[in-house]
Amino acid sequence: MKCIAASLAVLGLSTFTYAQDLPAENPEQGDLKKGGFGSLELMPKMPENIQILSSKGAEYNAETGMLRYDGNIQVNADNGMQLFANRAILDTKKEKLLLRGNVKIYQGTLLHRGDSAVYDYGKSKLETHGLRTSLDPILLEAGTFKSEEEDGKMVYVGRHAAVTTHDAQDPNYWIRADKVKVYPNERVEFNDMKLYFGDVPVFWLPYLSQPLDADLGYHFIPGARSRWGGFLLNRYGIMLGTDSDLLTGADGEPWLLSQWLVDFRSKRGLGTGVDLFDTRLDDNENLGWLKLYYANDLSPDTTSSGIPRDHVNEDRYRAEFKYRIESDSVADHQLIYDANLTWLSDRYYLEDFEMGQYNTNPEPDNILGVQLRNDRYQLGAFARIRINDFYQTDTRMPEIYFDQVKHPLFKSPILHEGKTSFGFYREDLADIRRKELRQSLSDPMSTPAEIAEANSLLERRDYARFNTWQEFALPLNPADGITLTPRAGAGYTRYWDAGADDVNFSRTNLYAGVDAAMKFTKRYSNARSERWGVNELLHVLQPYANLSVLSTDELDSSFPRIERLTPTVRPRPFGVGRFHALDDMNNWSILRLGVRNQLLTKRNQGSHLWLTMDSYVDYFINDPELNREFSNFYNDLYWSPLPWMSLGLETQFPISGEGFTEVSSVVAFMPHRDLEFRVRHRYLSSHPTLLDSNRLDLQAYYRINDDWGLDFYQQWEMDDSTLEEQIYSIHRNFDSWVASLGIMHRDNRRREEFGVLLSFSLRAFPGLNLPVSFSSE
Repeated sequence: MKCIAASLAVLGLSTFTYAQDLPAENPEQGDLKKGGFGSLELMPKMPENIQILSSKGAEYNAETGMLRYDGNIQVNADNGMQLFANRAILDTKKEKLLLRGNVKIYQGTLLHRGDSAVYDYGKSKLETHGLRTSLDPILLEAGTFKSEEEDGKMVYVGRHAAVTTHDAQDPNYWIRADKVKVYPNERVEFNDMKLYFGDVPVFWLPYLSQPLDADLGYHFIPGARSRWGGFLLNRYGIMLGTDSDLLTGADGEPWLLSQWLVDFRSKRGLGTGVDLFDTRLDDNENLGWLKLYYANDLSPDTTSSGIPRDHVNEDRYRAEFKYRIESDSVADHQLIYDANLTWLSDRYYLEDFEMGQYNTNPEPDNILGVQLRNDRYQLGAFARIRINDFYQTDTRMPEIYFDQVKHPLFKSPILHEGKTSFGFYREDLADIRRKELRQSLSDPMSTPAEIAEANSLLERRDYARFNTWQEFALPLNPADGITLTPRAGAGYTRYWDAGADDVNFSRTNLYAGVDAAMKFTKRYSNARSERWGVNELLHVLQPYANLSVLSTDELDSSFPRIERLTPTVRPRPFGVGRFHALDDMNNWSILRLGVRNQLLTKRNQGSHLWLTMDSYVDYFINDPELNREFSNFYNDLYWSPLPWMSLGLETQFPISGEGFTEVSSVVAFMPHRDLEFRVRHRYLSSHPTLLDSNRLDLQAYYRINDDWGLDFYQQWEMDDSTLEEQIYSIHRNFDSWVASLGIMHRDNRRREEFGVLLSFSLRAFPGLNLPVSFSSE
């Protein structure tokens, strides 16, 4: 039986000062983690011993075995808990302590208030009436609240209970229920749940079981989009899968997060699926999932761009699997298995249902691989397979590779790096593109040039290839501030059965180069400006020159190239080992001359790169692409003087009457703590393959006060004077809620879009958020 220390020596104490007896924070209290409530404690932890103090003493009834305390009651427990009340009765026979009148219970960061409480110290249980509990960030109140044991676990049951995160005298919202059952660290169950804004009920569910983790439980998003119509997206997450202990056989913690999807779209119909996540791979957000989804599309031909599309089947689906298995390291070696697979119903699926992924990865790869690696090398094999025949795909079936990182050769000052690969390669056109080309061959209106191009594109593109490249470098410091690094390399490439004619071809690659640089520094000890974030300056000036010469056997123009150059505005890689378009590698002799300026200042007990500018130009002794004599003149400037201001400016201009012009800049500026804006601009003119562009992006946010904020975004294409996109939003902070209202207009050239976005976000209660959005996008 628990021991009650009711010291008669202190029964006549005068009234104490409450502030002197408030407990310090208990470091063992639960914290918020992963968006949930972590070690949630809605009831105080039961002590082993307590001490009762009263300002007016106590009366003992020997017949009933009761002690009655009046006045200001204070109960001190051995676990740091303190209870305060106006009256108290200790029943020594039933082993209960009854507290009445303005009951307060403190334990660590927890505060409980109620009309009365009964502490059953014989059974270590506490029952309260009219309880309100404060546990940052939530408040909970209940008519009655008691603890019960269920399947060996302690649960807390509240009648006529309510939960909110608005810590105010009159919270602006409550989640109320006839019955609330709390399973610490697991979930909260609501029966007859109602969501109230003030005193107005706005939402009702007969039952809700909400886990204390943001990824679990029920989440829904209602809204509207032009391509979907009205929609309601529903997601329910539960944990599956356990690992058993090999010694005891006991089940471990669940590791498989499953999120079940049921979506309703008025224009597109019903969609359903499941997302499975291996939480053991949480450290890499790009791995560890299987996603399955199917929608019976009522309007598969609907498009937001206005571009007509060919027939699309009503059965739309996606299966996506990304996973990695890493073995334990043995003798500094690690074996890794990778899978990155995506199977889609058609080429428009991502555009219609997964807009976020479509904007970043519109044609996902399908790769299976295995690799063995350590600090010196990586040996592996991977296959790039063709699952979606509506995309143009180059496959590897498979490719085996051996890469060696740069390291000293036999402990000498000479550095060596290399790469070797062998594989079977093939490129296939998208089925729709192949169909169009075949139709052009039979079209009597096709010109001879169009027919020749169609035949060239339809030819078989495949080969087997072996490639090896080995490079050596010797860093030298002939004088203080001068570095000289001569380089030399050699490689060999062999092709078998290339193209429709099964061509065999060999090529030898020989490379020589040198990197030279000088370094000058000057310190300005008196340079100081608080306004511009300067506390002394160190100027570093680095003139440099890089020479790269490659001799190779060039491929014939009719060779079926697969690894080709793609259009870009930046210079090509200078080193052969980093040049990945092997089939487009030609003879070159290039000299790069440049100078790099850096300004460093002292900040936060270290150095801060205040400004850097890199200016350079390439002289083509032998141009591998366009018979140029000089490249553009490149200038890359980055200025970051203050935490609230930065500038990036990349420019390139032709210097010999050839080439193109590009100016790309971004400015981020916060002139006032309530105002910030960002401006991006990109100008491109006369590029040989890319379209001219003069794009301007404007974005700003203004915080009016603690309650209101405004922001806007505009995207202009100045080349044809088109305001492509504009979004204007107003935000209202309601302490526990944030409401946003935005309007959007997008000009897609063929079709314009208009939209309204209305969202409500429940702050600090991620396990029970209610996202709401309405958009025409």
